[in-house]
Amino acid sequence: MACAIRTRHYEALCPNNKTMYIVLTTEESLSDADPDRAPTHRVATRDAQGLVNYYEKAEQAAERLWREKLGRYLYDHVVKSDMARQGIPERGRPDKVILTNFPANYTLWVHKKGDPHDPRKDHYLYDELEEEALKLEPGSPSKHLSRRQKTSLAPSPTASAAARDVLMKFARTNTPGSLALAVPSYPENPNLPEANGADVEDSYIAREALRIQRARCCWEIIKEGFIRRDGEGTVPSPRKPGVRRSTRHMVEDDDGWGGEGAEPPAPVSEHAWGVLGWILTLFECDEAAVEHSGQVRYSPLLLSQIPPSRAERSARWDVDIPLDVVFYALQQQGEARRSLGVRLLALLINLGTTTLLDFPMFLNAVSMRISSMSVDALSYLLSTLPVTRAVAQFKVHLCRHTFGGGSTGSANGKPKPQARAKAQPRRRVRTEMTEASTDAGPTSQDTQATTQDPGTTAVASVARKFPTVSGSDILELLARPNPSDYGAAAQTICLKGELVVSYGLLQQLAVEADRDQKWNDILRDGSLRIAVQEAFSPGAISKADAEGKAYVQNRRDAMLAVLSLWQS
Repeated sequence: MACAIRTRHYEALCPNNKTMYIVLTTEESLSDADPDRAPTHRVATRDAQGLVNYYEKAEQAAERLWREKLGRYLYDHVVKSDMARQGIPERGRPDKVILTNFPANYTLWVHKKGDPHDPRKDHYLYDELEEEALKLEPGSPSKHLSRRQKTSLAPSPTASAAARDVLMKFARTNTPGSLALAVPSYPENPNLPEANGADVEDSYIAREALRIQRARCCWEIIKEGFIRRDGEGTVPSPRKPGVRRSTRHMVEDDDGWGGEGAEPPAPVSEHAWGVLGWILTLFECDEAAVEHSGQVRYSPLLLSQIPPSRAERSARWDVDIPLDVVFYALQQQGEARRSLGVRLLALLINLGTTTLLDFPMFLNAVSMRISSMSVDALSYLLSTLPVTRAVAQFKVHLCRHTFGGGSTGSANGKPKPQARAKAQPRRRVRTEMTEASTDAGPTSQDTQATTQDPGTTAVASVARKFPTVSGSDILELLARPNPSDYGAAAQTICLKGELVVSYGLLQQLAVEADRDQKWNDILRDGSLRIAVQEAFSPGAISKADAEGKAYVQNRRDAMLAVLSLWQS
């Protein structure tokens, strides 16, 4: 009988090309089983109800079935990989693989319970690792080996924390680009076929590692259900105050989710917040390096996590997935998690200052999401964003877009963001582009490209030139009536305050030649103060209760204090 392979733990024998026998070593030192952990109830005694509950050794037919199932599993996941490592060529896939024996001190038992004449029968393979043996349906012994492998190889919470700490130290001591090679991203050319990665999956660890390689972007690896911890079949969703906890059922498919009526997975897994923080650190280091090179501050690595447009050289526009992460993080209870959402939104805002992202579609996507936020959540978001020119520019255009741009909003309803625009193919432009102002903001063609001489090595600027917003526009937007709905009106009051403060900050940061003279005029002649007083008057929110009136009064006092500071 030919020996296909011999190791310390087993040898595989092939009497012919159709059958393989795997003979395990009988050395007790190489087995983890405990002979003293056999079942104790082995007598078919009846209880007061006349029912039985006992164990007996499995019959030879059942044991052979298990050894055949386990033999096939070991061949596919152990023997083949060992042969490949030792350079032993395969002689073809055997039709039958039989495990000749269990490891030392392993025994297959059958648990009989219930009616003594027709009891329920469940098979158990006993070893010392389990407080109670894992119950398996007859004919499914391979599931036992698979589940046990997952459980034994799952990292502990301490090991996971240590790994995240190492990743963060790598982020502070290495270039972002070098570390990002380990993170999945979208290809530059969307028409190229996706690489499927290696086909050899030697073990549970190998399969889980390949899932990262096969992911399309970094958002997939932090999504709930991507990592299955401890082989659990169900994952409880985080409980929110006043909301009944639901259980999401997992199935063994490519995405890990399925089933009729199953809830969609959360954008961030309960165990992935630390990984999200590390990814954001890479993006922040990346945009700092780009800014140091003389470009506008943005992260090319973040850009690679947004699907490319089908049209050649068109701006990317599909930011739904990262925005899902942003607003899911903002819904969390802890400040640490909410701050991750703010950091990611700031990164997206910086990316929006370039011609590489479709700014109007980005504005519309954010406007759609903030329209459903409470005024407290909206105030938190706007107040925690960094105080920069890019953020101030974004806030001005977001408020303008939410109020309806150049059209007058209705006083009887909440201002609704415009419908999402369709991505259009962009033609190549070789000369300087002109600016056009639209209600939604600049289109992706409304940018300014800096041309370079063929002999220079300088990188062309990707900075976006935003459409002009004047002091007259600010007065017109402040004068627009508030919605009649209390929640929508409070949100509008919040946005009007952000509009004035952000525009004033932009004027302070601008060089003398770029400042808006009309803004200086309305500051000096009191037009802006009058507009603020009217926009934040006690009757700004109809049918407001005492709390609503106090909110408007506080916003009014704060705005007038800011105006006094600017006028001094």
